[in-house]
Amino acid sequence: MPDLKDKASMEFAKAITKVQEELVSQVMELRNQGLSRAEILLVLESLDMEVLVLDKLGLQADIDNLMLTYQRVLSGMEMTGTVTEEVLTALVRMDRATFMSEAGVMGNNIKKQLARGVLADATEKQIRDGILKGAGGTLRVDQAATLANTALNSFERSVTSEMTRLDPPTAKYVYQGVVDDKTRDICLEMISAGSMTKDDVDSQFPGAFIDGGGFNCRHRWAKDTSVSDKLTDKKGAEKVISTKAKEGKWKKPQTYQEQVSG
Repeated sequence: MPDLKDKASMEFAKAITKVQEELVSQVMELRNQGLSRAEILLVLESLDMEVLVLDKLGLQADIDNLMLTYQRVLSGMEMTGTVTEEVLTALVRMDRATFMSEAGVMGNNIKKQLARGVLADATEKQIRDGILKGAGGTLRVDQAATLANTALNSFERSVTSEMTRLDPPTAKYVYQGVVDDKTRDICLEMISAGSMTKDDVDSQFPGAFIDGGGFNCRHRWAKDTSVSDKLTDKKGAEKVISTKAKEGKWKKPQTYQEQVSG
């Protein structure tokens, strides 16, 4: 069963797909009305895609719904420290601005793909399939879901990091989250590491307190409490690592920061 973040991400992805399909249908309707290729291109050129996508096709409301999930994520967190309303508001506003910006970029990429399809006399199915498969910078359904899920998980990790500001250096943290067939090797290693101070985390797993395992990671470092301990499958991670090592499939993994820094 999908969790709160997964469900919200899938709903956002469905909204993206609906917008893309509607745009294709509207352009095809122009063709059905007998407009020439040149006339259709002139209509496309005149469109403000950001306004069309966000307002007329309703994606802004879907983004607002996604933002409501941030509050639900926050409500489900174990609050082990103080986070000011100003910090929370800033984090949510920055993510909302990013989604709004991405919508405008996506809209203009769809415009270009529609224009190319019209020029090539492509069928409605060919144009729709190309856009939904992520041609020319448009968003596939899985990419849209990943974008939303990454943002929600990053928000959760940012809040966690902010809560640690006043913790003593001796405070301990565990890497919290599910162990399954999608769990990255670096996340398995961090889960198996058990309880650690923040300095130890930063030393052994650079950048992971904020980045987790990287893009679309479902895990986070959380203060070691009776609640977080129950959500940390240390033995499960150790078992998977042991199995992979016996099969010769295990090598020392890198954090996201280590990967991008070379």
